[in-house]
Amino acid sequence: MEVAMEIGEISLLSIVTAVAPMALFVLLALFAPLAYRRIAGKLIEKFRPHQPQWISIILDSYLRPTTILLRAVFIYAALWVLPLELNTPTYRSVLARIMQVTAICLIAWGAWMAAPVCRLLLRSAENKLDIATNRTMGRFFENIFRAVVGVVAGIAVLDALGIPVTGLLTGAGVAGIGITLAAQSTMSNLIAGVALVLEHPFGIGDYVILGSYEGTVEDISFRSTRIRTPDHAVITVENSKVCGEYIQNVTDRTNRLWQFTIGVTYDIPREKVETLCADLKELLSADAQISSDAMTVTLNEFSASSMDILVRCYVTAVDYTGYLQLKSRMNLAIMDLMKRDGCDFAFPSTSVYLEKMPPQKGKS
Repeated sequence: MEVAMEIGEISLLSIVTAVAPMALFVLLALFAPLAYRRIAGKLIEKFRPHQPQWISIILDSYLRPTTILLRAVFIYAALWVLPLELNTPTYRSVLARIMQVTAICLIAWGAWMAAPVCRLLLRSAENKLDIATNRTMGRFFENIFRAVVGVVAGIAVLDALGIPVTGLLTGAGVAGIGITLAAQSTMSNLIAGVALVLEHPFGIGDYVILGSYEGTVEDISFRSTRIRTPDHAVITVENSKVCGEYIQNVTDRTNRLWQFTIGVTYDIPREKVETLCADLKELLSADAQISSDAMTVTLNEFSASSMDILVRCYVTAVDYTGYLQLKSRMNLAIMDLMKRDGCDFAFPSTSVYLEKMPPQKGKS
C-alpha cells in the first residue's frame, strides 16, 4: 500500500511538472500582452514630442500587431510543451509553420498601417517636385505601397507553407503575357491614374466637372476615380475615361459665370425697359459676392412671347452650395425689383383671333 502511494505521488508530481510550463505560458499569453501594450503605449506618448514623425507612425502602426504577436508566441510555446501523445515531430512542424505564417501576417499588417509614411516622404520632396498639394499623391502612393506589402506578404506566406514560389513566379511570368493582352483596359486605367497624379489636374477634395459628371473627388486609385455628386451619390469613373474628358476644376477658379434671361411682356414701354436694365445692374453691383467687372445687362432679343433681357456677371461664390444660395437671394430681390418698376414677367402664351365668316349664298 505504501508502494502504491509512492507511485501515485510520483505520477502526480510528474503530471504537475509536465503541465506547469504550459500553464505558465498560458498565463503569460493572457496578461503579458496587456502589460506590454500599456507600457509601450505610455512610452510612445512620452517620447512622441522628441522623435521624428515617421518613427511615431511606425511605432503606432506596430503597437497592436506586436501585442498580438507576443500573445501568439506564448500560445505557441504552450502548445509546443503540450504533454500529450500528439506532441510529435509532425505536430511540431505544423505548429512551427502556423507560427511563421502568423508572424508574417502580423508584420505585414503593421507595414500596411504604416503607409502614411509615404505622405511624409512626399512632403519632404515637395519643393523639389513643385507639388502644390501632396494629398492626392500621398493617397495614390499609399495604395501602391500597400499593394507591394500585400504581394510580398503573400509570397512570404506561400514560401512558409512550403509552396515552391520560384515555379509559381516563372509560371506567372509566362501567363502574365496573356493576362496583359486580356487586361489592356486595366493597364490603360493604371497608366491614366499615374498621369492624373503626376499632372495633377485636380486633387482629392476638389469639385470637378468631367463630361456629364460633376462632384467632389473622394479618391484616385489605380483603376478609377471616385466622385461624390451634389445629391450625395458616389460615381466611379475609369481613369482612362477621366483623361479622355475635358476636365473642369471648379475649385481652382476664383469666380464663376452666372448668366440668365428675364422675359418681360410686350406691353411694357421702352422707358421702363431701360429703367429695369439700369436697376438690375445697380442691384447686382451692390452685392458683395458679385463682381461689377465685365457685367452686362442688355435687351437681347424679341422672343415669341417676351422681350428677353440677358444678364451676364461673375460671382465669387465658387462652391456649389454658396452659388445656389446666392442665386436664390438675388432671384428674390429681382422679383421685388420687377414689382417696384411696374414690370411683369412674360410666360408662353398664344393669341387666337376669331373672325366672323360672311354667310354663303343659297344658305340662310
